[in-house]
Parts: sequence; structure tokens; C-alpha cells
Amino acid sequence: MSAYKSELLHVLASRGYIHQVSEPETLDELAASSAITAYIGFDCTAPSLHVGSLVQIMMLRWLQKTGHRPVALMGGGTTRVGDPSGKDESRRLLQDQVIEQNLRGIRAVFDKFLTFGNGPRNAVMANNADWLNTLNYIDFLREVGRHFSVNRMLSFESIKLRLDRQQELSFLEFNYMVLQAYDFVELFKRYGCVLQMGGSDQWGNIINGIDLGRRMMNAQLFALTSPLITTSSGAKMGKTAAGAVWLDPDMVCRNGTAHLRGRPACAHTTHCGGGCS
Repeated sequence: MSAYKSELLHVLASRGYIHQVSEPETLDELAASSAITAYIGFDCTAPSLHVGSLVQIMMLRWLQKTGHRPVALMGGGTTRVGDPSGKDESRRLLQDQVIEQNLRGIRAVFDKFLTFGNGPRNAVMANNADWLNTLNYIDFLREVGRHFSVNRMLSFESIKLRLDRQQELSFLEFNYMVLQAYDFVELFKRYGCVLQMGGSDQWGNIINGIDLGRRMMNAQLFALTSPLITTSSGAKMGKTAAGAVWLDPDMVCRNGTAHLRGRPACAHTTHCGGGCS
């Protein structure tokens, strides 16, 4: 769309935050006429978020500033599985105590950007471990799994790339998109959440959630993705990649900001002890 009516989409578009959006006219009309609830999920694979997540954080901030309610979803449950999107190999599985420690560090980042509380426009901090960790496997297969086509799942870029390269994709990872889709349904039930936002590499996972919400709840849900922040090599800047520029100042090497200027990235991902200058 060339011109949005809602302040939310107008601000996001003017700042270059929109890469793709589903049913833009309908979402724009909804955001212009009423307050909506939207969320972004963040897996707990590191003790902090990084510059690559800053666009998503600012999307939640502007969501709140334009009169809507943001939900920051902590992936306490999905982190135990690992998102295969954009990965050439399986993620290292983390112990529960490490996930919990990472979650506490990530929570602290959001206090600088969002206003939390009990008001109708106050931000909500949710954790998908609250519902995923207690699922009954057989019930989940019957109620949720039956709505997914393996043929369609195999066509998703994150899956197709791994298979085309003959790289191993575990059954655990293959289930990630099902769990993420279920998150959307659960947040719709709990908070009336109708919009999921994320990086452009999450489009397929978000569309799965929209489809599942329609099938299970007859709900009209929406997707909005932003461009990815990349390194000088063009690779996605992720929490588990070397040279990440952390939002926690205690984790930034003294030359941390140089990573954005095309200089060689520091390989350290915690307190720098490698003599960076």
C-alpha cells in the first residue's frame, strides 16, 4: 500500500520496518479503528538480545506509542527445540537452567523500551513454556498436528534449503514451526492477539500460525515482517553467530560498534577477554 490510514502502519512503513504484511488493507483498517494486540517471539539462545533484534524491539515500542498493546513472548519452551530458520546445522540444545538464565537477561533489555503493567495498553511479558512444557503429546497431535500438511512444511524455505544441501534436519527441529504456530493461537486465546511480527525469515512460520488460528478458532490473524539486519558479509546477525553486537553493555567488546562499519568482527560473545581495542 502506498498510504496507510492507521498511525501504526504509517509509522512502521515510514521508518522502513515493513518487509511483508498480510492483508494490509484489512489490518490497516483494524489498527485505525481500534487498539490491537500484537506480539514478537524471542528465543532464549543467549543471555541478551543484539542489534539484529533492535528493529523488532522498536516495532513493539512504536506499537505501544501508537496506542496498541505489545506482547514480548519469551521462548522458554521453543528454545528447548531450536528454530531451524536460516541455519545450516542443528542448534546446540541448551540445558533448562541456561535457558532460564538467558531469559532473565533478555527480559532486562525490554524494560528500557516498553512500559509494563496491568493497564489496557501496558506491555505484556509472556513465556511459551507456560503452555508448551505441559502439553500432552497425543492430545497435541490430535488437536493441532492434524491441521499441518507435511507436503507444505517441506516446501518452506528453511526446511527446503537444509534438505537440498543434504544437511541433517532433526524431527525435533521439524516440529518447531508447529509449536510457533500454536503460540499464535494460544496468545489469541489469552490476550486477543491478532498480529504476529518478526524478521523476514519468519514469514513462513507466522503464516502457519495464521492458518492454524483460522482452522482451530476461526480467527482472523495477521502477519508483518521487517527486513533483517545483516553483517558486512550479508549474513543474518543472530544471537548464536560470531561478532554479534549485544544490547547488554556488559557483553559488548570495546570495538563492538565497529562490527557495523564493515571491520573484522570480534569472535567473543561474552565479556571480552581477547584484547579488543
